[in-house]
Amino acid sequence: MHRKNHYRETNSLFVKHSRLFLQAAMFVVLFSLVGCSAMQDSLKSSETKPPEIDPLARAKGLFKEGNYEAALKENQKLLAERKMVSDMALFNMGLIYAYSLNPKKDYPTALGYFKTLLTQYPQSPLFEQSTAWVQVLEEHQKIADEKQKLVEEKRLFTREREALAQEREKLKQAVEMSRQLDIDIDKRRRKIQSK
Repeated sequence: MHRKNHYRETNSLFVKHSRLFLQAAMFVVLFSLVGCSAMQDSLKSSETKPPEIDPLARAKGLFKEGNYEAALKENQKLLAERKMVSDMALFNMGLIYAYSLNPKKDYPTALGYFKTLLTQYPQSPLFEQSTAWVQVLEEHQKIADEKQKLVEEKRLFTREREALAQEREKLKQAVEMSRQLDIDIDKRRRKIQSK
């Protein structure tokens, strides 16, 4: 009899578990169907109204189109709104000013944006790239400063050379005058001696 009770209890538990399993399976199927329906509705609604464009994506698109000022304004707006992408906005503004095809490129301004990113967002995933840009732009600035220094030195040497050429010309004229004076003196002396 004990075995029959155990058998009934085991069978009863098995039936209960089977029912729970069946209910859970039905719930999963129902949830899947509702989820698919909701996804289809979402896709249909996204087809009827245009999706909101991510400001970073918009700025990137403007940059690719060569509209650097508009891309810069989009990034400035993101920076002003203090969104989670402030480090990305700073990085992008640095790139815009450092980009060689940008007619309004400004390397010192680009350097400023990259340095700001480094100081304000040391944990940014863009930290290493910004560090590299800072090094490149500082090296570029160093070369530009040396070039400017050489241009100034050349200008100074050119002025000195011109001053020396003028001085040489004056000395040449003085020598010529002195020689002419010697000739005149020599003529007078001969004249006096011949008398």
